[in-house]
Amino acid sequence: MKILVVHNFYQQAGGEDVVFRAETALLRRHGHDVQTFTVSNDLIEQTPRLQAAAQTVWNARMARKITALVREYGSEIVHFHNTFPLLSPAVYGGARAGGAAVVQTLHNFRLLCANALLLRDGQICEDCLGKLPLSAVQHSCYRGSRSASA
Repeated sequence: MKILVVHNFYQQAGGEDVVFRAETALLRRHGHDVQTFTVSNDLIEQTPRLQAAAQTVWNARMARKITALVREYGSEIVHFHNTFPLLSPAVYGGARAGGAAVVQTLHNFRLLCANALLLRDGQICEDCLGKLPLSAVQHSCYRGSRSASA
């Protein structure tokens, strides 16, 4: 089976990076044709803030890149680990447009919660579930910043 495994590395290494590498090695050991595509958050420092914010929501350029890679490799499946913030949810459509099935491993609650933990002030917080994350902005949930939470 031809599989494309995609990951956005954070600036500080973590468990998602370990799982990405371990899964890729495991799939290869079991005879799968595995290609990888990665980006690193080190690139954020080179991107204007408004552009970075917009691309976090929808990065059409990365979606086109994933479509092209799926077609080039003939990938049957694209397995996404982390898409935040450089890839964006647009890449799922890019994989489908290329003809691949999509798998997403959720390593945290980032798609539902600005701080990815569903915690605030040491307590469970579900204020943003199912609605706009206005509470996250109000409480500066992402890195203690209202603008970054927005």
